[in-house]
Parts: sequence; C-alpha cells; structure tokens
Amino acid sequence: MPVVDTIPLHETARERYLTYALSVITSRALPDVRDGLKPVQRRILYAMYTNLRLGPESRHRKSATIVGETMGKYHPHGDTAIYDAMVRMAQDWSLRAPLVDGQGNFGSLDGDSPAAMRYTEARLRALGAELLREIKQDTVAFRPTYDGQLFEPVVLPSPVPNFLINGATGIAVGMATNVPPHNLGEVVDACLSLIKSPNARLDTLLRDVQGPDFPTGGRILNTPEEIAAIYETGEGPIDLRGEYETEGKTTVIVTSIPYAVTKADLIEKIADHIRAGKVPQIVDVRDESTEDVRIVLEIKRGASAEAAMAYLFKHTPLQSRFHVNLTALVPTDNPEVAAPQKVDLKTALRHFLDFRLEVVTRRLEHELRALEKRIHILKGFAIIFDALDEAIKLIRSSKNKADANGRLRHRFRLDEEQADAVLEIKLYRLAQMEIDAILKELREKEKRAKAIRALLKDEDGRWKIVRAELREIKKQYADDRRTAISGPDAVVEYAAEDYIIKEDVYVIVTKDGWVKRQRSYTDLDAIRVREGDRVLYALAASTRATIGFFSSAGRCYTIRVDDLPQTTGYGDPVQKYFDFADRETVVGVASFDARVMPVGVPEVNGVPQPELFQGDGAPPSEDVTVGPYLVAVSTDGLAVRLETESFVEPSNKNGRVVMRLANGQRVVNAEVCSGSENVCLASKQGRALIFPVPQVPVFKSAAKGVIAMRLEARDDRVLGMAVSDAARRGLEVETSRGREETVRTTKFDVTNRGNKGATIISRGTLKAATPDPVELHLPGRES
Repeated sequence: MPVVDTIPLHETARERYLTYALSVITSRALPDVRDGLKPVQRRILYAMYTNLRLGPESRHRKSATIVGETMGKYHPHGDTAIYDAMVRMAQDWSLRAPLVDGQGNFGSLDGDSPAAMRYTEARLRALGAELLREIKQDTVAFRPTYDGQLFEPVVLPSPVPNFLINGATGIAVGMATNVPPHNLGEVVDACLSLIKSPNARLDTLLRDVQGPDFPTGGRILNTPEEIAAIYETGEGPIDLRGEYETEGKTTVIVTSIPYAVTKADLIEKIADHIRAGKVPQIVDVRDESTEDVRIVLEIKRGASAEAAMAYLFKHTPLQSRFHVNLTALVPTDNPEVAAPQKVDLKTALRHFLDFRLEVVTRRLEHELRALEKRIHILKGFAIIFDALDEAIKLIRSSKNKADANGRLRHRFRLDEEQADAVLEIKLYRLAQMEIDAILKELREKEKRAKAIRALLKDEDGRWKIVRAELREIKKQYADDRRTAISGPDAVVEYAAEDYIIKEDVYVIVTKDGWVKRQRSYTDLDAIRVREGDRVLYALAASTRATIGFFSSAGRCYTIRVDDLPQTTGYGDPVQKYFDFADRETVVGVASFDARVMPVGVPEVNGVPQPELFQGDGAPPSEDVTVGPYLVAVSTDGLAVRLETESFVEPSNKNGRVVMRLANGQRVVNAEVCSGSENVCLASKQGRALIFPVPQVPVFKSAAKGVIAMRLEARDDRVLGMAVSDAARRGLEVETSRGREETVRTTKFDVTNRGNKGATIISRGTLKAATPDPVELHLPGRES
C-alpha cells in the first residue's frame, strides 16, 4: 500500500495563496513603471512587431490572427482577455496616445462592444512601434515564455514614459492601481527638467506636468495644492467635470464628458431626470455627436441654464471623481523580477529615466560589439588586399576550403573567422573600387567604435543622447492638452425649489397610511383608495412646499410634496419613504405651505401678545415665540408644544424627534395651531378636559412634556386630542354603549391643564371615534 504524506492545511493554503497573489500582482494586474504596460499588453505588442511584423506601414491583419499568435506563444490566458486588451489599446477615448491602429468596429464612447475578433483588423501605430524599435539590440532582458519554448522581453525598451502618458487601471490581490493619462509633451518636459536637475523639487516638475490630461477632455476642478498633494503621495481624488457652452438663449451644448463615463448612459440618466421633472429648466436632450462629443440640451425659455447644469453636475456622471493610485511594478536587483510600489511623480520619472539610460547603454554596447566584429573582418580583408595575387594563388593551389583556410591563416596571420570571410567574398568585390569601399567602411567603423567607447565612459554624454531622443519623441508625437485645469468653480447656490415645477396640488393621506398627490378632486368619496380604507386628509400645498407626518412614536417625518407620487391610483405607503419602527403609525399630517399654515400668535413667556404683529423689527426679547406651533399629547397625559419652524425642512428617513416618550407610551395626536386655540382631551375612563394652548410651554427642542391631563386610575389613558378654534368643534369619542360624544367648549368648561377634567360618563368607558376627514384648501379655492 503506498505511503501518503500529510501536509498541514493552513501551511499549504497560505503558500499557494501567496503564490497566486504574487502571480496576479506581477503577471497580470499591475503595469511596469518603465514601459507602462501590463504583461498582456506587452505580449500583444511584441507578437505584432516581432512575429507578425505589423508595423505602421504594413497592411492590417485579422485581430484573430494577433490574438492567436499572442495566446499560442506568449500569454497563457483566454482569447477574450487578449482581445479586450488589444481593443483598449486602439481606442482613442481610452488611451491618451493609442498604440494600436484598429480597422473595423472597435467599440464607441457610447459603450458599444467591439465586433468579434474575426471581423476586425489591426496593426501597430507609429507610437506603438516606437516602444519596440530597439528590441533587437539587446536593450532589455528576456525570460522564457510560459511553456519554455520561446523567450519574451521582461519589459519593452520604450523611449516614451508610457506609464504616465496612457495610465492604467487594475485590481490585484490586496492592492490596485488607477493611473490617469497625461499629456505626452508635458511628461517629456518633466523628464528633461529632471535630467537637467536630478535633485529638482516636485514644484519644479509641476511647472511642466500641470495635471492629468484625459482623452475625453473635461475640466479638472482641483486646486494646485490638491494636485501637488496627489503627485507627492501617489494617491488622491481628481474632480472632473464635462464642459459645455451655450448657443443662443435656449440651447446648451455639452462638448466633453468625464473620463471613463459612457456617453449613452450619461444621456439616459439626464433623460430620466427630465422625465421625472427633477430639472424643469431642461425640456429635452439629444445626441448629435459625430467624432466629437455634442450633447444638446434644450432649455425652457426664460430658465437658467446655469441652474440646470448645476443640477446635472450634482446628480449625474457629468461630474465625476477619478481616484488616483500610482501603484506600479518597479525594478529590483533581479532583472526578471519587479516589485509593487506606490510611486510619486518624481519617483515614476526617475525610474523611467534610469531605465532609458540603461537601454541607451546596452544599445551602445550592442552596437560596439557588432562594430568590433565587423572591424575584425574588415581588417582581414585589408591584410589580404595588400597581397591579393599571392592570396589568390594560394587559394587556387589548395585542396579544399579547409586547406585554403589553414594556408591563409598561416601565411597572413588571420584567425579562422577572418579566413572564412575572405573565402566567402564574391569575386566582383576584388575590383579596386570595391576594395576602396571596404577600406573606407573600415575607417568609418573604427571612428564610430572609438566614439561609442568614449560614450560608454561618459555618463553625461549618454544623458545627452537620452535628452535628444526625448526631444525627438516630443516633436513627433506631442499634441495639445485636452483637459482644462480651472480649479474649483465659484459656488453657485441653487435652492432645491428651483428644480421643482411649481404646481398647486392636494396631498391625500388615508387611514391606513397611504399617500399620494392629485391636482384636484371633486369629492372625498370620489378619491380612489384601497378596499376598506378611507381618506383622512386632503391638504392643499405647492409642489415646492413640504408635508409633515407625525407618528405615534413621537417623530415628525418631513418630505417635499414633489417627492410624493402624483397619481389617481392608490399611491404609496408612507413607510416607503421613511424608516418606521414596528407598529409605528401616522397620527397627524400637516401641510407646511405658508398659504395654509395658521398665523402664529406671538407669545412672551407663555402669554399671547397679538399686538407684537403691529411693530416692526426684531422681537423685544429672546423669550418671544412667534408660532405657528405644534402641539402633541401622549397616552400618559403629557403634552409638548414646539414652533413648527424646526420641522418645515425635509428630514432624513429617521425623521425628527418631537416628543420623548416613556416606555410603552404613544402619541395620540399632533396638530399645528396658531396658539390661540383650546386643547380638547378625553380619557378611557370617561373624563374630558379642555384648556388653552398657551398653558403648554413652548419647548426649544424635543422634550418629555408637561402634564396636560392627570390620570388617576392606573389603567386609564388619554384616548385622543383635538385642537379646537370654534365652539362647536372638538374631539369625537364614543361610549361603550355606542353613544357618540364631542368634547367641546359648548359642553365642557375651559379649565387649566394638569387636572383630571370633567366626567363624561360615570359608568363604562370611552373609545376614540374615527375622526372626520380634514380638508384644507388654498385661500379662495375650493376642490
């Protein structure tokens, strides 16, 4: 029976996961700081240049051919990943300086997918070919491919700082990279500045590199200090906004969009906001783009285009944030291994320049070796030409090539390589003119070899070569900046009401807590509600006003009327808009439209002072409250009064606290009043109490409240509350025998809060009656 070895699971899991993580980091997700390429991109370009010879002057070849060549020889992953990487290198809205010249459907800025690889063709662009121009001059290290059959370059001898120019995005294990594109001319200028002053400070480099330069244009809103911080730390957010211009008084043209934003999705989101009435200044949007972005926004006559654009910048991807993360693979002592590191601007440029100096040095050494080899052969020719007749006679008398080789070496002191070259030379080159050409070539090659040896000893001389090549790259490939850097715009404040179509409506709230809005209604019974439900509130309000829902949990939930559904159907449950607790219900509703709100009566230390309305200026003291007021009463007989000003603005889903309740207690009702009314209460044990609203002090914020009605029995509780401003209006209750009763001033005296009230019935109990619907119309308007 074979012996089975046991391996600790945690050890082998850790070892294999680390191996996987290292593979993802170094072989898939992160670009190299030297050539700015991920392995899949590097392998595609190498296969196109070396194997398929698809330079910028050659004809296009099927993309499937390129993918197959790359996958079969260099990249051990799927064809989809390879094709997607090649497509991205051909898209001028993805890369600032595309490296591949695609022919056919390679996708679009609208998010369209490229055609299948069997339908498209590609070749290298001139800049893509530049990255590989020196690949055959022993300028970079090579390593075996995944199957060990061939060799591939560890990095391409790129003469351009592609890491910053085209940027990169990738997610590895435990780290990610997000490098924005930059302008080629600016990055080259920064390289030249760093060559001139190796100890240059960051602010010196930032005179050349103004900031990212995205292929889709846009406008960067960061301050110079924020941009400097990003390049100093290697990370930070870039706020990017699309650009627009106005045509006439009713048209806005969006001319550029933020990087990585899909144009079709952007237009769809703008259209959604227009359909929902969220941006009433805009009546239509259409796409008139060709090769340039042209999104047309039709503005309502007389509306503010600035207000419309401010809304779109805030609520659509027309303004977005690019999170910079300059993480890359940097070289180590092992030429075949690079390590991940977050770099700043100067470090990224320094790595590239050191790499370019190494490439130039290796290129010169390679050239020198070739020159020395050729000079060695030419020197052999020169020796032979001085005794040409003797050499020919010697060759003719030899038995064979080997014998001739040996005789030449012995007679003229040549080595085997020189003797072979003499034997292989064609007869026509023995003419005097050809001999002179060979001797001239020898002199030129010796001169060049001498110059290279001097350069290899002179680092400053090699830096001059690097500098000259960078200038030539800039001259050939640099273009104007596309992304403007304007810094933060002046803050333009627009109230939320500016984006709501002003319209007078009725907010309908039912007994079961369903809510909607309607332009009008003829009769309460004609309003459509769910079976078994009934309308409790029909409150007039403007769509720009707010509506408040008071709950049994002592909270006020405020929402804009415009956010409620406009429908003749059932509407929505109010819980859809707020986070209600279990068994929390709506006990009161108020329209905060100023036209229907009661006019508050000013009070000084709890005493009504209507005459304060006659004066102008500030209130006479900080003890003045001006109303209107919110009055709320809980089941344990406590009451609070607050100014409604605190509840008018929209709340979050959790609402605002109105009353702090003891355990097990609930708010029975909450109403808005002027402060001149009476509070009508009734308890379960058959007692009624009426007292003036001003007897409840005005609290600055949510409170437990003061005693409104004293409950003697332990099982007694307040059934309901109504604020009455007329003698015949009050609180509707029902006795246990079915008799209806109204707590109002014509039946019960107005007393003081805090007592137990008058008896309604001596035997039996009371229960709350279903109140009559509350209808509230705008002044001068009936339903």
